[in-house]
Amino acid sequence: MVLVLLARHYATDDQIIIDEGQHWLNKKETITDTSTAEADEVEFNNPVPMDTEDAAKSRSTFGMHSTALTTQVTEELAARNIAPELWSIDQVSRWLSSVDLHEFSEAFRQNEIDGSLLLSDGLDDGILTKLIPQIKSQIRFNAERKKLRTKQQEQALTNPKIGTDDIHIKLQSVAISDTVPTKEISSSDYKKSFIVLDAQSNNIQGWKSLPAARIGSKATCFKEDGNVSRNIHLIDLKSLLQDDKCIYSTQVDVQYFDTDDYELLKNWSLCLCSSKNIKLSDGLDQSFNTLVDNPINAQTLIAEIFQNHSLKRYVIDSLKRYQSMMDIIDILPLSKCLLENTSQQSEQQAKIQNFLDIVLTITKSVLLITTNESMSFESQRYFGNFIKKNDLPIPFAYYIWNQQKNYIDYKINFNLLAETMCSTNCPYILQVGSRSTMGLGKTSMLQFIFTDKRMKALNTDGSSSLRDGCIDAVFPSDTVGQKNETYVIFDVHGTINSFNEDIITSIQEFCSLQILYVTKEDLNSKFLNSMMNYSKNIQTKPTVVVIFDPNYDDKRYQAEEVINAFQLEYQSWKYVKWVTAPPAILWQQYDSNKTNKDLARSQRLLKSLNESVKNTDTKMQKQIRCTSIFTIQSYYFTVKTSTNVSPPHNCRFEIENKLEQLFNSLTDQTENLRIATPVIYLNSMIKQCERELSENWDAPQTEVQTRKENLIQERSNIKTINSYTRFFIDLLTKHSYIELLITEKYLEKWRSKFQPTLIGQLTNAKKEALDLNTEIKRLEEFLKSEKNLNSTNKTAFQQKLSQTKLTFKNQHKYLSAVNEKLMNVDLTIGLFCDEIMELYEFTPHLFVSPNLIEDLARSLVNLMLKGFAIHILRGRPLHCYSGLIKKSLGFVGTTKKPPLVLTVIGEQSSAKSSLMNTAFGCNFRVSSGRCTIGIYMSIIHWRSETIVIFDTEGLLSLEEAGSIFDNQMVTMAMLSSHLILINHKGEFNSNLKDLIGMSFYAKVNIQSPIKPKLFFVLRDQADLHSKATFFQQLTLLKTQLQNDIKILDCSIDDELDIQNENVYLLPTAFSHIKNPITNATQCIRCDTFPSEIIKLRDIIFDNITKTTKPQRLQLEKNIRSTTVTTGLNNPQTLSIDPAYADMIQLYTKISSNWSAIDRLGPKLLECKTLYELSIRNRLQMIANDIITKSNVTTHQDGEQLIDQSLLNLSKSNFIDTNRDRIIDQFNAQLSSIVMKAITQAHISFDNKTEESCYPPEIKAKVSSHLEPPIRSAHYLLKQMFEGRLNDLLKKVRVDMAQKQLLDSVQKEFDQKKILLLDDVINRLETNFKSIVEQHHKNLQSAFKTPETIRQKILEFYNHQLPEMQCKKSEKSKKNIFNLLHQFKTETEYKQHLQKYEKHLSESGRQLRNPAAKPSSFWKGFKSLFTGSSDEYSDSIWMKLKDNLEWFSNNSEVSKNKKIFTEIWDTVIRKFEEDIFTLIKSTKSLSSNTRNIQHLFQFIENAIHSQSIISNYDRLEIHILCSDLAVIGLNILINEAIAKEKSEYESNLQNSTNEIKECKDNLLKQYTAMKDSFELGQTLAETIGIQIIDEIIKLLERRIIKEIREEIFRSQFINHEAIQQQAYEQSINQANGENILKYVYDINRYFIELSLSEIKIAARTITHKHTLSLQSLISSALNGANTFVQEKTHENTEELKNGIRQTLIDLSNLELTGSEGAGLYSIFSLNNIVSMPIIDNNLFKKGFSHILIHHQNIAEKVRDITKNLEVEAFQSCKDSILQKLGCQARCPGCGAKCSKQEPHDEEDVEIWQDSNTNHPQNFHFANAFHGWVYHGLSTPCLELCYQRWTTIGVYVPKTNLLNVAQDSKNDDEDKGETVFPKAKYYNVNHSTWYNDLKQQSTEGNACREIIPPPEQRRAWMVVRHTLVNHFKHVMVDNKEYDNKLYPTNVVSLPADFEPQWKDEDFE
Repeated sequence: MVLVLLARHYATDDQIIIDEGQHWLNKKETITDTSTAEADEVEFNNPVPMDTEDAAKSRSTFGMHSTALTTQVTEELAARNIAPELWSIDQVSRWLSSVDLHEFSEAFRQNEIDGSLLLSDGLDDGILTKLIPQIKSQIRFNAERKKLRTKQQEQALTNPKIGTDDIHIKLQSVAISDTVPTKEISSSDYKKSFIVLDAQSNNIQGWKSLPAARIGSKATCFKEDGNVSRNIHLIDLKSLLQDDKCIYSTQVDVQYFDTDDYELLKNWSLCLCSSKNIKLSDGLDQSFNTLVDNPINAQTLIAEIFQNHSLKRYVIDSLKRYQSMMDIIDILPLSKCLLENTSQQSEQQAKIQNFLDIVLTITKSVLLITTNESMSFESQRYFGNFIKKNDLPIPFAYYIWNQQKNYIDYKINFNLLAETMCSTNCPYILQVGSRSTMGLGKTSMLQFIFTDKRMKALNTDGSSSLRDGCIDAVFPSDTVGQKNETYVIFDVHGTINSFNEDIITSIQEFCSLQILYVTKEDLNSKFLNSMMNYSKNIQTKPTVVVIFDPNYDDKRYQAEEVINAFQLEYQSWKYVKWVTAPPAILWQQYDSNKTNKDLARSQRLLKSLNESVKNTDTKMQKQIRCTSIFTIQSYYFTVKTSTNVSPPHNCRFEIENKLEQLFNSLTDQTENLRIATPVIYLNSMIKQCERELSENWDAPQTEVQTRKENLIQERSNIKTINSYTRFFIDLLTKHSYIELLITEKYLEKWRSKFQPTLIGQLTNAKKEALDLNTEIKRLEEFLKSEKNLNSTNKTAFQQKLSQTKLTFKNQHKYLSAVNEKLMNVDLTIGLFCDEIMELYEFTPHLFVSPNLIEDLARSLVNLMLKGFAIHILRGRPLHCYSGLIKKSLGFVGTTKKPPLVLTVIGEQSSAKSSLMNTAFGCNFRVSSGRCTIGIYMSIIHWRSETIVIFDTEGLLSLEEAGSIFDNQMVTMAMLSSHLILINHKGEFNSNLKDLIGMSFYAKVNIQSPIKPKLFFVLRDQADLHSKATFFQQLTLLKTQLQNDIKILDCSIDDELDIQNENVYLLPTAFSHIKNPITNATQCIRCDTFPSEIIKLRDIIFDNITKTTKPQRLQLEKNIRSTTVTTGLNNPQTLSIDPAYADMIQLYTKISSNWSAIDRLGPKLLECKTLYELSIRNRLQMIANDIITKSNVTTHQDGEQLIDQSLLNLSKSNFIDTNRDRIIDQFNAQLSSIVMKAITQAHISFDNKTEESCYPPEIKAKVSSHLEPPIRSAHYLLKQMFEGRLNDLLKKVRVDMAQKQLLDSVQKEFDQKKILLLDDVINRLETNFKSIVEQHHKNLQSAFKTPETIRQKILEFYNHQLPEMQCKKSEKSKKNIFNLLHQFKTETEYKQHLQKYEKHLSESGRQLRNPAAKPSSFWKGFKSLFTGSSDEYSDSIWMKLKDNLEWFSNNSEVSKNKKIFTEIWDTVIRKFEEDIFTLIKSTKSLSSNTRNIQHLFQFIENAIHSQSIISNYDRLEIHILCSDLAVIGLNILINEAIAKEKSEYESNLQNSTNEIKECKDNLLKQYTAMKDSFELGQTLAETIGIQIIDEIIKLLERRIIKEIREEIFRSQFINHEAIQQQAYEQSINQANGENILKYVYDINRYFIELSLSEIKIAARTITHKHTLSLQSLISSALNGANTFVQEKTHENTEELKNGIRQTLIDLSNLELTGSEGAGLYSIFSLNNIVSMPIIDNNLFKKGFSHILIHHQNIAEKVRDITKNLEVEAFQSCKDSILQKLGCQARCPGCGAKCSKQEPHDEEDVEIWQDSNTNHPQNFHFANAFHGWVYHGLSTPCLELCYQRWTTIGVYVPKTNLLNVAQDSKNDDEDKGETVFPKAKYYNVNHSTWYNDLKQQSTEGNACREIIPPPEQRRAWMVVRHTLVNHFKHVMVDNKEYDNKLYPTNVVSLPADFEPQWKDEDFE
């Protein structure tokens, strides 16, 4: 479509000052391909005016046609405005005839003398003699030529139509007739053609010429033959991006510009173009990712120009802030004044003068061009985006001084449009005018055609002569709120000339609309013909011709007159619309009614232009649209390098073909994510399944588990890289950035087919959801406030509320469904980058190509630098870590300083991303609604700092309503950032307070080494001077936060930096104005916003560089296991270590942070507010008390049920096949008990929480947690029952096997009575084998497989962890159990374990070795491996370091290794030893839940160990906690599996032996059957053995029971008594061995002393029972014999029953009436065949041998007694462990807590929180625990509480094993002093603070600075041993004061090892 503006000629450089107009282009129709004109359209075979009568009249009227040569030729030619220098050869010939020199015409023709040569000085006398031989004729020729020259000069000086600055171009007709030429003009003719630039001004500078445009071979294109090829033409993009094709330069002759213009162009370049050599294709300019150090002012502008010869940095910065360089333009005059008023050095005078000469001529266009010329080609391409975003015209063709070659170039620069127009779908519009329209306001007309364009956005400033021939690309405004207009205008300044004719030709062929500007004078010119006659394609384009009419405002003048003249002249042009317009001079005339006249003129112009455009709109939409600037570029070089040819109609890129192959088959109905990004999709779905399973782990999840397994299987089938991912890998590594942008544009078009509908649905759904949410709040408030509602109305409102909530819930589900659909079509380059990351994590072996990963990593960084931010937190559910990102960050260029992190958070759609883009030049994705998913990262450099910017997903969105997402996102910011920008619209509200409060709670628990500053940016503020009001609001917010945080017993200032003045007010970024012409509202950028951004930047920089660490890290620095003290009385200044050493460590840390948030968040962040948390904690305390009582009752009732059930079973003849039925029956009964307890718990909870202060929703949430722990009792009781049932079954199985064997013999006996002995033996052996085989199968079925044991222990862990978290959260803000997480699946546990399993199994073998005594543990552990322990630790470190995630800074390898070595060799070894000690004292591992409780305690002890405390800020504590849990679980599981296997094998062997004994016994009975005497002897032996065994078991049970009771009764076996005894027998008695036991392992020493106390009682009890053992056995044997002898028996069955009852009735056995007799089936006397007793006398005689067989009973009793004593000892030790008390030890001296466990918590008064307090009355010198004096390393012989407030504790930064031997002693290893000692204990060991503080004033030695005498003596006894023990940090004193320290004591040797006495009673 072509729009042509026609005007009368007025020269002016002034602007038209109307800002708005009406835009006509708002359609997005598909352009159809038309190769021929429509049927009703006339074909342009002869498009110039036809020789019609009307046309002739028209030409006569306007003096445009001459038919014959007359003597008045000169006047006629002058009348036709044809200057002599433009005459053709023909016209020169006619002139010769008119001056009577016609005979020489042929000579002039032969020598091709035209007008230019005629008047040229080159036609001198010598040449003239050859043309005109006669002298007379020569004289006449010279006289006539002189007249011609004089007349022409006079006409130029007196022409009233020419303005002072006008440059008039006249087109010489060479061989162009009134029709399109049918043959080419020869090149020689073309070379002779030129345009004469007539500088018609008062000061004539002379003639300046350049070749004319659209003449000769350039005049036309070959006519198309009608058979237009539809083949696809592939654009050679690689070639077009080459340096020699990006820019086309033409040298401009020095005479083309006058002197002033020439010097101006030169000075612009010298002052504003960097003198540095810019590499053509070098990388991106650093200015794009580096902020200016200081905002621009006159001083900085001058300094920048003189130092860098460029304003590039400030131009880019201004464009980043969308200030459109107005800040620079406004400062230029000030800089001129500053220079003029400042004295300068003489050497600067030349530069200053040059700058002063140009300063006021610098326009925005000049700044853009010179900045562009100071960049590499790659930077120029990127620069174009910033120009476009600022709604500025992009310079496409321009003049520039070439500094290297010292001349002016005319440049056509495709770089600036390469990225912005690489792929488009909008019409291209060409705007060009004739020479006569220069200065009349062509560019100004755009605001009337495109209503989004404002004058500020158009290039109308500066000299028109310097813009003549230049071309700008004008784009629609992308301001928020504007219509979605799409177009590109190529605005040609001046007119077409030989410099720009080829590019104009190329644009013209591909444009959809032409706007041509003319004046009335152009009726006499060939401008329209030359513009329209180039090709048939151009002739059929929609065209609007606008005629500049100076009489536009004159009502007497009819516009139709001039329009009709043009229409009559060009009546055959069917696609042209004509319209008039006012020239610039009319807008500039002064008039008292100027405003009204301008408005009326504008509205008239708008209407006429709008109608003209609308009339051509349909045709324009049918034009074939050009889709890329590269199409024009490709055709341009074709035009430049060859004969004119028609352009290709179907151009595209090769990459577009590939994209169509990939995406044409995808729609909104296909599973796009599953197809295109399978790893992302499957990982997301698997994680969702895992979340469902973890949230409902105690409910049936078969369907979810099956779905998960299917997804995992589908993922495992991914063996190759699919076509989509492969394409994007190649795109990133093998293709240009332009091709990546083309891909992005393609995906945008693909998405646009589906997203608008879905977004509409989402918008409507959100509105409905918001309305429902408002209604819910209204109803809740109403019900809460209305206390007097009757029950009927209240019920009605409650029902309405419930129904509204249900509707809202369904609406939320619908929202989620629409969101899922949107995500399914949201295919972006970022998504495919995420897929590459996920694929690399899942199958890294697929990335095997050389350097592929490095190439991908570099590409991601390059993309980030160009605005494609790295997606740090991505996916659903969100996850963070990526090995590819980690590699990428290694290529990020940073400053030498550690990186700083800035995070922006805020509500959804609050313009967070836009703020970052404006403030820092980022390119975060922006749109309404949710455009940021997770967190994106960008990096900038600023004042020598590297600043990492995190753009977070919006908060408070409906999509995430009800989830913990908001709290997680804010917590992530708090853990990771130095500065958090809280972007908020309006005033402060409660939502902010609640989010900050809950995230603070999570930060306290998870902990991070940063104390972030919170800075509030309040947007859209009308009054920027009302800061005081907002300061007050922030103060109030902080006060409210502090009140809320009181429940955590800490101050908000400990972890967060919230200053009352940390508020900045920003105006709105956009403002709306009313267009006075169109009466429509326009959205424009606010002028003050960019300026405020500059101020905000400085404040941000000042804040982010002054962050500190939390107080706990400033004081709680690295307390080590051998903490040292110093005598300094003043604390040292604390240094602040950087939170992140480099980008790799930063990424590792934030990945770790999210891992902690993701795993721990569901527990930590489930409450929405701190108030809710406090209420929940109070309710939880009530609930915990109810749960405890309910569990006690449930356990008691359950155990009674177990006993009764097992007793009933023991009385019945149940068999194995009934096991499941038995368990089901028990479960039914147990369920009844549990449900009763649950019901009672809920009733109790409701009764105790009736107060109105408990919100119903929180009550409901806590109440829902009552059931699981009570139900866990059900689970535990069930496990207990199954365990005891299995024990009973073991006995029953043996009994059943024996009975089967017995029955088989009995059956044979009953049937045949008499069998041959061999037959009996064979049949008995056969039955034995069969029964044993079946027995083995029965045992195997009951065997717990490793998988079962592992699952059971993990279930115990998962069940008990929430209880521990709830219990500990009641009083403690720092709950390490909150750092633990449940293992959702066994697979997750195995994956976590994998990296440690091998090394743990090695240490576990040694710890399990019974031969290795605990005292020799360390030596034994070292002896496992070749070489020293250090070598072993080194080997472990080498194997684990790549997968170890303990450290916050992985780059500090040496330090991390030392920390690891210490933790591995001390903490983990001790941790493992504790667990193995526990295992050794535990009978059941797989069914004992207390093992898990102990495991939790061991984890807490390990985390509180000094080795870890001392390195707290270097460790990721939550990961270390998880690893310890895995290590502990691994040990428990492996030992349980081993124990189960061992028990199975032992049980199998023992039961087989018992069955075999039964078989042998039966054989004996059968053999003896015929002989009653022998039968009696046999039964006597069998029954005697069973009687002795039963009595032994009976006594064992009684001994253990009595010992346990004695322990609990003993007044000596209590914590306090043992403590006193321990101190007395070690320290007071100076017993060296006992002192070492006290120091090394005080808890074990307590056990040893307790055993010594109970030893006598235990021996007495054992002796009492074993003493009667012999009499009991004798009594039982005698009783049995008496029963047999006194009565006559018919068969052995009757005899057996009688003996059993006789034994039970024996008084000394005390079995009558006891449940034990039935439960344990005492004296069942199995294995006796029922057979007749033939001769009772002989039988009795034989049976009497029962006394003879056991006459050596005394010897047997001795062996039995020893075994009983062993069992009694183990039982005794187990019982003592339960009374050992709290095992916490003083961190200063190692003294044991003196309270029983568990004990209450107490408040700590100052620095720290409430916690458990550990009192101790027996503190001793720190040296015993390894403390030394700082700087001396000598033993610290002081008590913990001495010099409590007058001495400091020196804290080394790194707790190194060999720190005393480390000779480096560099600064970073130096420590700090915490002063006073009281603060050290308060901050780091608050649980001991109260006790030590009290001791500091009341302790026995509180006034001293030395230990008590007994401790000094004890030290001298063991000093050699302990100095050797602590040799890595301690050296002994050279001498001691013998008055204080006795030297006459016997000291133990250095290598002495104590011998423990806790293995037996000896």
